[in-house]
Amino acid sequence: MTEEENNLVIEIGIDLMNFIGNSFDKANDITELKSVLKGLGFEDKKDISFDINDVYYQKKDGKNIWECKQFDPLSGGVYIFEIFFKKKTKEDFKKMWNKRASEIYEKTSENGTTKQVKNAIPQYNEQSSENYLYVGSHRTDINSRLKQHFGNNINSTSALKLTDEDIKNEIGNYNITCHRFILSDDLPEYARAGYIAMIEGILHEKLKPILGKK
Repeated sequence: MTEEENNLVIEIGIDLMNFIGNSFDKANDITELKSVLKGLGFEDKKDISFDINDVYYQKKDGKNIWECKQFDPLSGGVYIFEIFFKKKTKEDFKKMWNKRASEIYEKTSENGTTKQVKNAIPQYNEQSSENYLYVGSHRTDINSRLKQHFGNNINSTSALKLTDEDIKNEIGNYNITCHRFILSDDLPEYARAGYIAMIEGILHEKLKPILGKK
């Protein structure tokens, strides 16, 4: 590829990203967001409404066994957590989350050694949306990532961990829904990961979620 051809490809890529970004600017709520994502090749899957009283998994030998069919394997795609403040305010949520982020736990490695670590949860963003809580993606199966967000494993990678004991008595004060979108199989495999990552990045920039850094 010549330098001129390479520059043309870059220019086309930038134009595409700008076009997609402008499409999201017109979406004022989750219904319109779903419409935009559909036009970009994403299928809207059934929402998961978080309820602290629901049983998503059972503990067995220290592991979460997921029995809830909503978490059966899906394709790769993006997801958006939405939150509504009714019983408590956004400021109440911030205090709860920042307190949680400062707590220290014992983390056990695969070889059995333990060390003191801070809770691995997404950071709170001061300049953020009023209703979009978190934006994420997974290249091959979004539900595998959502299990970490709906789970309670303090040893896992950074995730919301909504059923963890440290917020069990507080998180029920907030209405949280997870919207899931899987990418159409029409897109070639070699392009899927990059496309999903690009859409997640644009969503994060446009929605300005309360939690999580890019």
